Amino acid sequence: MRREGLKYVRFITPDAFGYGSPDGKAMNLKAVKGLLEGAAAELKSGGSLFFGSFPSEVRPEHVTRETLELTRRFAVNKRLVIGAQSASPRLLKAIRRGHSPNDVYRAVELCAKYGFKADVDFIFGLPGETESDLEETFLFIREILPLGARIHAHAFMPLPGTPFKRKQPEPLTAKTENFIRSLVARGQAFGQWERQSTMPAISDRLCLPCSKNVK
Repeated sequence: MRREGLKYVRFITPDAFGYGSPDGKAMNLKAVKGLLEGAAAELKSGGSLFFGSFPSEVRPEHVTRETLELTRRFAVNKRLVIGAQSASPRLLKAIRRGHSPNDVYRAVELCAKYGFKADVDFIFGLPGETESDLEETFLFIREILPLGARIHAHAFMPLPGTPFKRKQPEPLTAKTENFIRSLVARGQAFGQWERQSTMPAISDRLCLPCSKNVK
């Protein structure tokens, strides 16, 4: 990249702070630090390193003082993307997220303390989502907005290889749509949720690149 004059480095990953993890869950801070130090050294002649921001995100339980200090030291981004998906403990268990709403709140709070703003992913219309689940999520969102959080809103789409690959989304209620639109109007939310809510399901039986049926 340096030879070609490219100066902006970003990473594509569902958990930037999970780099070098031995099992996909436990953090390896030494590996993360080594990655950032090495990339920053290559950019010493000029350039910018982005970490934990789009097109990456981070798991909320991996947002710690140590990871934020490393990001602040080596990266230029002032926003982190945090995957929450829901604030309903019941739904988080159903989609096997492995974290709690408290983990998300603590992560957003730490981000604010270390000078970062959080873009927090939420998925609406998850299979089996109830009015109670939505109310928990609405309330939680209202609690993290004063901490500088911005909501990245998604509508559920069944994807191959996931626990809900054959599930259909719950229709977005008028209350949900009005809630998201009110946040968007105030600059507190963004995303392609409206377009996603009208997209057809992706079949887990179709190999899209080669258009061949697979078992």
